[in-house]
Amino acid sequence: MTSCAEEWLDIKQDKSIVVPQSLADLRALLDNSPELNFACTPMLGIISADNFYLDDEDWNSLSYAEEKNAYIWNEDVYQGNTSYSYNNPYKAILLANIALEGLENIAPSNQQQQDWNNIRGSALYYRSWMFYQLAQLYTKQYNATTAETDLGIALRLESDVNLPSTRSSVQKTYDQIIRDTRESLELLPQTPIVKTRPGQAAANGLLAKVFLQMGRYEEALMYASATLELQNQLIEYNELDTTATYPFTQMNEEVVFQSTTYPFFEVFNSLGITDEVYGSYDEFDLRKKLFFWQNGDKIAFKGTYDGSVQQFNGIAIDEIYLIKAESEVRLGQLNESTNTLNQLLQTRWVEGKYTPVSALEERELLEIILLERRKSLLFRGIRWSDLKRLNQEPEWAVTLERTVQGTNYTLSPESNKYVFPIPDDVIALSGMQQNPR
Repeated sequence: MTSCAEEWLDIKQDKSIVVPQSLADLRALLDNSPELNFACTPMLGIISADNFYLDDEDWNSLSYAEEKNAYIWNEDVYQGNTSYSYNNPYKAILLANIALEGLENIAPSNQQQQDWNNIRGSALYYRSWMFYQLAQLYTKQYNATTAETDLGIALRLESDVNLPSTRSSVQKTYDQIIRDTRESLELLPQTPIVKTRPGQAAANGLLAKVFLQMGRYEEALMYASATLELQNQLIEYNELDTTATYPFTQMNEEVVFQSTTYPFFEVFNSLGITDEVYGSYDEFDLRKKLFFWQNGDKIAFKGTYDGSVQQFNGIAIDEIYLIKAESEVRLGQLNESTNTLNQLLQTRWVEGKYTPVSALEERELLEIILLERRKSLLFRGIRWSDLKRLNQEPEWAVTLERTVQGTNYTLSPESNKYVFPIPDDVIALSGMQQNPR
């Protein structure tokens, strides 16, 4: 495989040879879906989360040290190699920055203004989307009391790859994500012509995700509600074929923004789903058949919203309903939260078999919502973020455990290993401070 370093240099070389000159050029740059949408977001959080297990045979079959080390929360993740989880998002950020700088040299006519706005909004969105993905892996969980001093990511805001990278703070990281996304919201169309492009629902949805992660529930609720005003259709799971290899189609009606993670594990389709996860679904819950299949003595996952071997990690309406429901219960709006949750879950169960949630205390309702996040949003890169934020609340904190070749591994809620190290080659080139492990 071509090394990430070589790919990065290829982009730099291409930039010196072909400089985008027109709005059509810049739109084509941002329609580069393989770099901006497909197989380009990080997978380390999915590997390190607690939804699946590897038996020793599958463990031995892995060829990439990064995957093995992430699975057991090893201190040295990369063993001297670079990381696609780190490099790929920054490649996308580079393209977004090239587009943003290209727009500065184009004075749009009245007829071009809408296209100009759309391109700028898209570039800002792609950049903030990737900044958010990186923050979930390479920074501590947002904490308002320490965010100004906690180490953030390198906020690359210019396309010149010769400029040195420096680490921001966690506060500045989230401020930049919010600023970019809010500006994109003012520029994007309500509905994009294809879901690999962002629209206003995608921008609202990303802001809802960000504010939920930050624990700012009023804003999370506001942006989740705004998303649902633009797009709110849920798939009726009763209409799907539970026997299909992939029951969900790519860019289906629930998808708001299309994105998939970088491929990981040659044995992904044979990963064993933990008993804790699989056993959490009722027999009349259609997700039990739509999401999983029997692979020998294991239960394996097939429920990706990408409808392929790729794992969807974009924004979808089911997640937005759950953000809205959690924000409502966190704000003491129990009736509204219950209604939101029931709207979602009644489409997930065998017709006539769902018993609506009703009259629960705040903690009971929140417990159900958090469980539903795990059950609905498997392998979307969300569980790792949820573990990080919920570990800050003692009643929801968990210790993760795995056994490989007779050795037991644990990850405690307060562990530094919830923050991945920056690849050694990046540290060597930039001199940035490394994350402690």
